Amino acid sequence: MFLILCSSSDVPALWASHGLQAMGLHPVSLVTPEVLSSATTLEHRVGSEGTSISFKFMNGYGISDHNIRGVLNRLPGPPWEIINRFAPADRDYALQEMTAFYLSWLNSLSCPMLNRPTPQGLSGRWFHASELVLLAHQAGLATPTYRQSGGDGADAGYKPLAPPQARIERVIVLGDEVFGAQPPADVREGCCKLAKLCRTPLLGIDFYATAGHPWTISHATPLPDFQAGGTRLLQRLTQVLQAGGIQ
Repeated sequence: MFLILCSSSDVPALWASHGLQAMGLHPVSLVTPEVLSSATTLEHRVGSEGTSISFKFMNGYGISDHNIRGVLNRLPGPPWEIINRFAPADRDYALQEMTAFYLSWLNSLSCPMLNRPTPQGLSGRWFHASELVLLAHQAGLATPTYRQSGGDGADAGYKPLAPPQARIERVIVLGDEVFGAQPPADVREGCCKLAKLCRTPLLGIDFYATAGHPWTISHATPLPDFQAGGTRLLQRLTQVLQAGGIQ
């Protein structure tokens, strides 16, 4: 089977699930944190002989590493249904422990996965704006000046760099291909370089126009809006998963 791991409110993932099945990807199983929290049995083994993971549910449905051919990973985090069962004073600790557990079992899957979890995000790494600007510059993309002071909130470094009224052009990188908006060849090349520098083979990149450059980076995410890539992206995702990953 092919797994799509996502939030139950992840509209792009729900759209992609229907689209991938229409493209002939079968069987596809949509698995949300709520589904995972309902598992009656969960077994994850790590040892010298290898790793394994299996989930079993009340209706007899099961998931194990032996029957997963590929994963489209957009998992936002461990199930809050489980975290909320802990006393409020223990929830931060429980969240850290559950995140470590999910990081382990997701990385234990040997099948192709877009994107693999990291300590900076279960669905791929999230970048602080300062680091994103640096990596984008190294990739040859136009970047705005970035400033942040001690008076700014901690979340300021994770907001888009474009002003609120700016028109956004959305690009999605999958391997060495670009979908969605079609920037000039040098910008497309820079997008692919950025995805490699970010070690995120499936990466969404937002651009906006400035006085200095019509394609200036605003934001990058491991959770791109698949709808921006349209049918062509769905076709390529189907091919990649069926072929066993990006070659």
